Amino acid sequence: MRRPNNIIPFLLIGLFLVSMVAFAPEAFAQDDGEDADVSIVVGMFEQPDFLGPMMAGTIAAWEFLNWMYDPLVRWGDDWTIKPGLAESWEWADNGTQLTLHLVQNATWHDGTPFTSADVNFTLFTWTWLGWWVAQTPRIDHRNIKTPDDHTVILNFVESGYENIYAWSPVSPFFYYRESYDGTPVEVNQECFLTGLTYVPIIPKHEWDPLMWHHPVWGLEGSGYGVTLENGTWVYYGYWDYLNWDGISWGTILPPYNRSDIGTGPFILKEYEVGEYAYFEGNDDYHWGAPNIDNLTVLFYTSIETMTQAVKAGEIDFCETTANFLETGEFGPEVTVNEQSSLGWEALLINQDWIYANTSDAFALREPAVKVAINQAVNKSNIANIAYLGHAVPADSVIHSKLYKWFNDELVTRDVGISEAEATLEADGWTLNTEGVYEKTLNGSVKTLEFTLKFITGSPIDLSIAQLIEANLEDAGFDITLQALDVSTFTADLFAYSFDLAISFWSQIGDPNSMAQYMTSTSWINPTGLNIPRVDEIFYEQQLATDLFERQDLINEMQQLVYDEASICVLVEYDDIELYRNDRFVFTHTDWLSGILSMWNWESWLGAEQVAPPSFPISMELAIIAGAGVIVVVVLFVVWRSKKG
Repeated sequence: MRRPNNIIPFLLIGLFLVSMVAFAPEAFAQDDGEDADVSIVVGMFEQPDFLGPMMAGTIAAWEFLNWMYDPLVRWGDDWTIKPGLAESWEWADNGTQLTLHLVQNATWHDGTPFTSADVNFTLFTWTWLGWWVAQTPRIDHRNIKTPDDHTVILNFVESGYENIYAWSPVSPFFYYRESYDGTPVEVNQECFLTGLTYVPIIPKHEWDPLMWHHPVWGLEGSGYGVTLENGTWVYYGYWDYLNWDGISWGTILPPYNRSDIGTGPFILKEYEVGEYAYFEGNDDYHWGAPNIDNLTVLFYTSIETMTQAVKAGEIDFCETTANFLETGEFGPEVTVNEQSSLGWEALLINQDWIYANTSDAFALREPAVKVAINQAVNKSNIANIAYLGHAVPADSVIHSKLYKWFNDELVTRDVGISEAEATLEADGWTLNTEGVYEKTLNGSVKTLEFTLKFITGSPIDLSIAQLIEANLEDAGFDITLQALDVSTFTADLFAYSFDLAISFWSQIGDPNSMAQYMTSTSWINPTGLNIPRVDEIFYEQQLATDLFERQDLINEMQQLVYDEASICVLVEYDDIELYRNDRFVFTHTDWLSGILSMWNWESWLGAEQVAPPSFPISMELAIIAGAGVIVVVVLFVVWRSKKG
């Protein structure tokens, strides 16, 4: 049989291999050269409730704000304070005044220069509104000085809140707040500075048109109004109706037109609620352009689906939960980063007086009922079963990792089902024929029947809910579980529309934030608890210049909240993050709850893309290798022809 043309295909294969080996590196360089954008895709289960800093309450919102905005100062790796928008500062000898020197090269995302006017505007607004950030109420908003574009002088007083009509979300919807006291005071320097890490500076030129224009109390023309496009100020009076605060709530509630821009490392370009958010790296960022050019956040309704997306390479990064870490199999290309979360998971027992009087949850305000709930819940089971050992039982609202602020002498109660039953029976509760405790309160029989709300899509939350349900039913309660999507759950939580709820609460490294959350007037108060002494402690610790005096106050606060029992702290759990190490290398992976943290900005600035594997082979070597392939093929064909 004649086969004279059989060598031709083999020669063509050899030439093809030569071209592949010789020219693949050049082609790769063209596709993934220095000009190619570095893009990262992040999965997120929870999503922001608001993008305006004044209303942001969810962890996801503050993670967004961390990318978009800068505070005046930031946490340092050694739990000290380092520069942010303020590059340096000094205190007056008497501790009643602070001078901040601002960076001079920062710009807003629209290119407008950042100046001291923006700092003045932000701190003035927060103080005037009496907002939930714990540090600003001591700032004298009548006496913030800006001698030049890069200097801010703050003075501290007994109460910087203005005497105004203030709005309340519940009836009677407004009240007169008479609280301004200009008496100079010395503040706790650590308390104030660490609190500023939680105050994003907002752009005056974007927000001021929605507010009073340079408000001076009692001065005609400085009330509520708008600035027209031609710069004309149109005065509407002190309020267009009584529900308006002294500074318009148009700054925080839609539909007022406002661009959400900051000075931070990433610029928000697109945002579709529940779907995605798209950021571009800020090339003009004053701390240096981030290595990431584009950052996309995809929102998921299932943690399992999101976790699998990292495993499959569909996204680059996400947070996951312990059950998927223990039961999933990840290849070497997926890094698991596990750090202690700076917060706690809790069972919240609603104390809102309106909810209690308009629902069947009145009994939840009874001290014995709250204590019994705390006693019945087995926290060790939650840590070991729901979290598979990636959590530890906890009791205090101050995290145990905040070493110097955690009260390690907290006096705790005896726990267990029998202890819970004894507490209820000592208070006059008796079991009915269905095995549920009941008691006559205010002339009617109240039964311990409650609904426990939790977030759907999280197997851990479901496991916690089921464990708590079993514990409480063993102790004579009747519990109905209700799983809600994250948006509905968050709305119900902040509206105090729940009997019992499972929720995570975070905190900054200094206890003033958590002390403020526990006050009766805080809108982010977890349960609506009202302990007058806790309100006093919040203010006293701001002025406690002696470290030990402040520690005693924070210890007292922890004990009071524990004894009140409407916040049943369950566990301190670990944050578990997954990322594709074949695509990115992260820095600062162990700082304050991990990479995706409301304080960890440097990990996103310094993240580096991993280059795909290439073939660093010279052209000469490639040609020699290709020629060798041809020789082998020719010899093989000759041998085959002789055999045939």
